[in-house]
Amino acid sequence: MLCSECGMKFEDEKRLKIHYNTHKKRELKGKKQKQSTSLPDFDKPDFSQVM
Repeated sequence: MLCSECGMKFEDEKRLKIHYNTHKKRELKGKKQKQSTSLPDFDKPDFSQVM
């Protein structure tokens, strides 16, 4: 069994599914980080300017 993302070989289909889920998690994590850096977060108060 080969991973379609990176080409790693796995003997079990179960192991391949677990590995493939890590690719999905990394992709979602990357999307969240990109959004947070491009858009300012107005919901949280900025305490750096208070004092």
